[in-house]
Amino acid sequence: MNRARLAAAGLLVGALLGLAGWFLAGRDDEPPPDTRARTSGGALTFTLPESWRTLECETDEGDCVRVATPDMAEEQAATVSFLPPNPVEGTPVDALLAPDVAVPGRTRITVDGLPAMRLDPGDAGQDTILVAGRARVEAGSVFMVVCPLGVDADRARDLCDRVVRTLKVTR
Repeated sequence: MNRARLAAAGLLVGALLGLAGWFLAGRDDEPPPDTRARTSGGALTFTLPESWRTLECETDEGDCVRVATPDMAEEQAATVSFLPPNPVEGTPVDALLAPDVAVPGRTRITVDGLPAMRLDPGDAGQDTILVAGRARVEAGSVFMVVCPLGVDADRARDLCDRVVRTLKVTR
């Protein structure tokens, strides 16, 4: 009699586990898997949903990649770039990164353990988020994430935040 009860209990548990597995496997509310993206030269890597697109940058933009959500127009794509030092003229963001220069709206943040800054759109009509910091190894080099807000500002902010949160500076 005990064997019969154990066998019946085992069958019941197996059926319940099978039903639970079938139910959970059929759910579509799980996010799609993530994938790793990188700039063309590999100086920067980050994680993005598998459904997002990476686009080529203009040839004069150095080591970079552009990123867009599936339904985002190409001109709204964020640009993730690594700029080598320019000892003659500097880079456009050198003043923003200088700790002793006051920049209205600048927020100091940390990206991959490195000091960086974030400049969000303010009252001055700026329509782009800029995140920038100094590279890990190559002195004078700068990493940047530039996100135009465009038509869907919330989606652009989400994209920008995702890239910045997962950004790894390899050089």
